[in-house]
Amino acid sequence: MGSCEKTTESTEDLGKAIARVNTVKLLDSELEHLAPRGLSKSDSAAFVQSFINKWAYNEVFYQQALNYLTEEELDVTKELEAYKKELLCFKFQTRLIEEKLDTNISVNQIEEYYNANSQNFLLKNNIVKVLYVKSPLNIPNLAKLKKLCYSTNPKDAELLKSMCIQYANNYFMNDNTWLMFDDLKKEMRQLNEIPEYEIQNGKIFEFTDETSFYFLKIIEVKSKNTLSPLNFEKNNIKNMLINQRKQQLINTIKKDFFDKAKTNKELEIYN
Repeated sequence: MGSCEKTTESTEDLGKAIARVNTVKLLDSELEHLAPRGLSKSDSAAFVQSFINKWAYNEVFYQQALNYLTEEELDVTKELEAYKKELLCFKFQTRLIEEKLDTNISVNQIEEYYNANSQNFLLKNNIVKVLYVKSPLNIPNLAKLKKLCYSTNPKDAELLKSMCIQYANNYFMNDNTWLMFDDLKKEMRQLNEIPEYEIQNGKIFEFTDETSFYFLKIIEVKSKNTLSPLNFEKNNIKNMLINQRKQQLINTIKKDFFDKAKTNKELEIYN
């Protein structure tokens, strides 16, 4: 990151020196727009100072390496060329994937993969579908909120959602979505005291602490080491299928380039 002095342009033309290690200087022009936006003046100054210190430590160490290593060790031409090839191939591969990869994955393809590889989709943790509400104790009509939590009337569900939007600290009312039970434990610390065998379909838990009311209804539970539901794995499967396509695409393109190079006599492998 250091700026070496040049014969064609003085450091004064590039900016004022902020730090120096022997003949290598760090210029103020290199620090422009360095600090992230939104920092206070003092935090911004601290960020820049940290950058300067890091530059100095690295530059001192680098110059020591130049003095210590042998001429043979200092010659990194082969390593740089290998890295350049690797980097350019990666950029080319990324461009090909962006231009040619079909990312449309059908529901049937996801289901076929799930059914063919069900042994790979055993749950490592308990997952649940729930109705969850956390509300301050001092809201108006807390008794009404509690009553609506226990109700099974669809109309009451709409009223409950309306009250949650208005008053709740947090709530979850989507009974089609699976959640990690461990994530709920972070929301409701009291659940850490509940034995796992009590986490059953239809089970209701109600807690209060000094500031909040908590309500949790377990709509459905899937225990660890059982088959994970398809809709819990859909995104994972889609990503796996896309990654497979990426590899297949690149392998196909590489083989096409290879075969064309042989056909056009651009490639020869000598025995």
